[in-house]
Amino acid sequence: MYAPDHALVRHLPAPLRYYTVAYHPDPPLLKGRDRRPLSAEEITETCEVLLATAAHYRCRYWLLDGRAHQQAQPQELHAWMQEEYFPRVRAALGGQPCIAFLVPFFVWEGLSAQGYAQPLDSLAHGVRMGWFTQEEEALAWLARQRERQGNQTRYQKP
Repeated sequence: MYAPDHALVRHLPAPLRYYTVAYHPDPPLLKGRDRRPLSAEEITETCEVLLATAAHYRCRYWLLDGRAHQQAQPQELHAWMQEEYFPRVRAALGGQPCIAFLVPFFVWEGLSAQGYAQPLDSLAHGVRMGWFTQEEEALAWLARQRERQGNQTRYQKP
């Protein structure tokens, strides 16, 4: 049985006008989608909203659609995510998060240069990540991760 960690997040964060976040309880899935291309600063803001929402629902499975981006993000953003953000995600959710990223093909091709050696299934700072260009592939990967981890957790209202 789950109750939100009120010390971590008391309320769901306010929605962003440039990014949508939705929680689907069965199976547990947090979906995020850009409404337009985002700056690096806006991406860090969306990361915090995603983390607060995921912590509220204790949801470790995320599908993040960044296909609206038509340019690569700076290396500093990737470093921040790997060195600071992902460790906080793992700590806040109390288990191994699985994040499927949907990206344009040109971004997918350049992932190894950004430090992601295995784009289809990598593990960094306790977070399992997969990078995809098609939503169906990403959802199938998340289903395999759920099976692998044996996660049947369902959100229950406090």
